[in-house]
Amino acid sequence: MNEKILPTPAVQRFYDRLGSRYDWFEFYEGRAKERAHEALDLAHGLRILSVGVGTGKDLAKIIEDITPGGIADGLDISPVMLHLTQKRTAALVCQADARQLPYASHSFDRLYAAYVLDLLPFADLPGLIDDFYRVLKSGGRMVIAALTEGVDLPSRALVAAWKGVFALSPAMCGGCRPLELLDIVRKAGFKQVEREVIVQLGIPSEIIIATKI
Repeated sequence: MNEKILPTPAVQRFYDRLGSRYDWFEFYEGRAKERAHEALDLAHGLRILSVGVGTGKDLAKIIEDITPGGIADGLDISPVMLHLTQKRTAALVCQADARQLPYASHSFDRLYAAYVLDLLPFADLPGLIDDFYRVLKSGGRMVIAALTEGVDLPSRALVAAWKGVFALSPAMCGGCRPLELLDIVRKAGFKQVEREVIVQLGIPSEIIIATKI
């Protein structure tokens, strides 16, 4: 079945235009991102990969927790977002597609991806998660945040409306649609896999926490 999503060039153009206004999305992403940051269990000296850096706001907080001695790498498909991140942080950033990570295997202690996978074709997600596994060191932790299915009546109603709008025009939803990632993460070989759902203003987000053994 062909999945209707926003094509990658259109995603890049959307986020290039959005720029620093992406921080406004904190109205429904903020609490999930805070929990995801907490779940990273950061410490001085760790090497971190942020997949989809956005405006660099999240990465700046990560860098505070790994300094001194830590190294932060980040990638994004949007050159505008990379420019904003470079203004906010000293991270090593590059323009790249999350599905083609330009990093050696076993490079990172932590991997963080917030509201990136919900932009991508579902068929591409198993390979992407496999690649996340590849670049993590043994014992490394991955934390993902993404839009997900509703868990109560208000969030289910809102997600149903979201899906209706997405079916008409993915661009009206920023290219994002709800996912459930638990099974894909487990099949990639991750262990100690946990899933939490946080609902903010009726919008549900899932946080996946997983370890490479």
